[in-house]
Amino acid sequence: MHVFARLLRYLVPYWPTIAVGLFCLLLATPASLFHPLVWKFIVDEVIAHGRLQWLLPAVGVMFAVHIFGVLIGALRANLLEKVGQRFVQDLRNAAYQKLQRQSLGYLYNNRIGDLQSRVMNDIDVLQEVAIQGTDSVLSNALSFVLVAGALIALQPVLGLLTITPVLGVGLLIRTFNIRIKTLYRTARERLGDVGARLQENLTGLVVIKAFAKEPEEARRFHAATEEYRSVQNRAINARTVFFPSVMTLGFLGNVVAIGLGGWFVVQGSFTVGGLVAYRGWWQQLFSPVRQLAQINDMIQRAVAAAHRLFEILDAPEAVADAPDAKALKDVRGRVTFDQVTFAYRETPVLHDVSLDVAPGQSVALVGPSGGGKSTLLSLIPRFWDPQAGRVRVDGLDVRQITQCSLRTHIAMVLQETFLFNGTVLDNVRYARPEATMDEVRDAARAANALEFIESLPEGWQTEIGERGVKLSGGQRQRIAIARAFLADPEILILDEATSAVEPESEWIIQQALERLMQGRTTFIISHRLSMARTADRIVVLEAGRVLEQGTHAELLERGGLYAEMYRMQMGHLSGAEQTT
Repeated sequence: MHVFARLLRYLVPYWPTIAVGLFCLLLATPASLFHPLVWKFIVDEVIAHGRLQWLLPAVGVMFAVHIFGVLIGALRANLLEKVGQRFVQDLRNAAYQKLQRQSLGYLYNNRIGDLQSRVMNDIDVLQEVAIQGTDSVLSNALSFVLVAGALIALQPVLGLLTITPVLGVGLLIRTFNIRIKTLYRTARERLGDVGARLQENLTGLVVIKAFAKEPEEARRFHAATEEYRSVQNRAINARTVFFPSVMTLGFLGNVVAIGLGGWFVVQGSFTVGGLVAYRGWWQQLFSPVRQLAQINDMIQRAVAAAHRLFEILDAPEAVADAPDAKALKDVRGRVTFDQVTFAYRETPVLHDVSLDVAPGQSVALVGPSGGGKSTLLSLIPRFWDPQAGRVRVDGLDVRQITQCSLRTHIAMVLQETFLFNGTVLDNVRYARPEATMDEVRDAARAANALEFIESLPEGWQTEIGERGVKLSGGQRQRIAIARAFLADPEILILDEATSAVEPESEWIIQQALERLMQGRTTFIISHRLSMARTADRIVVLEAGRVLEQGTHAELLERGGLYAEMYRMQMGHLSGAEQTT
């Protein structure tokens, strides 16, 4: 019940519409139960006593009541289905916003395909039970009460005996729920596995094809779908036993109605018209019972889906704005790491790192892979929070700054450029949607991207495909740089910004990056030390600790790790040049 109480909160804003729908329900349900009364009148009065003058009015009244019930029912369905769509929209928006607020750690620890399954498939299941299920429960419950009352009023003994077998359905439902609840929860999880496997395979399709792993991945996907099918088969077996049992109990009531009702007619304590009406109402007595059994099955599916959705909505937010967080304004760009320590779960990555970077200064982070360079820079925009120490911007702890205002002063150009499915203009303007076309063109010109953009078939309106697949690596990177220019940040993070581009584009991109860095506090991560050596300061990180720092010349003179890395890299390049 706790699950449904939470779901009902999302329906509270729409209570006036729901109230109208329920009022229509109160009118439509009695209208749908009116016909057997007419049947009784026609048999006992019109046919038995030959009063044919009443036949047409009786049929006319029955038809009029039917039309009234149909129109009211259609209005009810229309109102409640529209509320259902709003309910689904609100739930999806709430789940999306929650995921947007989560830290990178949460997204790294959960499979994207499974999260998509929860936000899409599971919420669709909840729509059925929240609106259609609630409406069906109320309409069928009301119908059952009215019909049971009518049957008892017609013939008290027969009515009570007819209803008794139906009450046994409650015991069946309780037994069924114990079994099916776990199965449906497992089935939702296995469906999430299928979604995660599909999402991963489509994303990594190039790698799968490159290593000719299609058969192996097909087997893994088949294994995921087989596990889902296996759980569904067990649920089908449970339903196969449950629903026929419900039908049998319901039909037992029919046997009682016909057999005992016929005996009462022969005895003279019941009329033929009454038996006809009774038979018509029995069908409407058993139909709600059968539908309630089906709704119960739907509810159990919804409970499983709701638990998975609420796991998203209830997940703690590792990185959240403090209650007294302030907006960051008038930024100069000083960035300070004060004895920062960080670990992914229990794996230590940074140990007591302290750095102070002045406004407008460029700092290159170099060192062996896995040394913590990218992790350190991801603390500036608060993608993570350190376990110890502080990260400050202009003297303010970033945990006391609203995340949105902090990130508007930071731009990032990463190794793996992410572009959205849309036009070139959409992607450049993503940094500042209100920018004028002149400002967009200036940003593209500064990024050495204007010429190639305007040479595209549709120019700025060219569709670039998902993740920008219709562009080369260098073109994608120049669009990312143009986006950063348009953002006009005070703090710039370049994480292997030239490592994934073709050689002929590297020099062009490096020129654009040098322009982008001017006047901004810039952090550079690059395994190509030819780019790092132009920085104002070079910081060498090894195993999460600052090993040495200084200018390029100072570090070469010390003869430490940086000097060794530089000699190895320059020697390798010289050897390659000699080979060519």
